[in-house]
Amino acid sequence: MKTIFKNGNVIDGTGSEGRIADVMVDEGRIVAIGQIDVGVNEQVIDATGKIICPGFIDTHTHSDLSAIINPALSAKIRQGITTELLGQDGVALAPLPEEYIPAWRKNIAGLDGG
Repeated sequence: MKTIFKNGNVIDGTGSEGRIADVMVDEGRIVAIGQIDVGVNEQVIDATGKIICPGFIDTHTHSDLSAIINPALSAKIRQGITTELLGQDGVALAPLPEEYIPAWRKNIAGLDGG
């Protein structure tokens, strides 16, 4: 099913000023931006007063353990984060050589809510 976000402030990430427009999404991909006529089988979401923009990239995160427990990472999605870089500073759960496991258990103690 296609979804049309109507009358949102579209900020496309190019540095251009935002503009009021509609955005059509089909199977997770943007297929049209502009003034879009609504068809019969299309879901419509009123985006008036809202911003429509590309997903954000979190370039420094330590969501490794959270991703194991909650693969959807719903808190990140609600913030607009669609991509994360893990382990970029050498602090990650995997890959982890066996000799470092005891030290890492201490480092991550409590991060799982325990």
